[in-house]
Amino acid sequence: MSDTYKFAVVGNVSSVKLYQALGAETYAVSSNDAARTKTEDLFVATKDDENKSAVYAVVFVEEDFYKSFPDDLTERFSRKALPAIIPVPSPRSGDDNFAGNRLRRIVERAVGSDILG
Repeated sequence: MSDTYKFAVVGNVSSVKLYQALGAETYAVSSNDAARTKTEDLFVATKDDENKSAVYAVVFVEEDFYKSFPDDLTERFSRKALPAIIPVPSPRSGDDNFAGNRLRRIVERAVGSDILG
């Protein structure tokens, strides 16, 4: 029996509509606190199987919200294999390329080389 996982997106109403069309579970939020609460809920969601497997493989969080999360929370996210909590660019993203740089670091750690650079 193979495991199946879902993917989710947490972001502004205008941002999450695109992801709905791709089959993601979407959660529209309007504040940093709401984004944090929803992301934490998705992070700890488990299936009713004997292993209490994660429900989600990946949770994408709009980078404006992700950047507001405290460091201890993002560190906790990085210690667990599933779900991966990944920031994605938001419509209001600046030129700092926060989400792209974070993804590059994750991939570099996983494969041992900067293959996205």
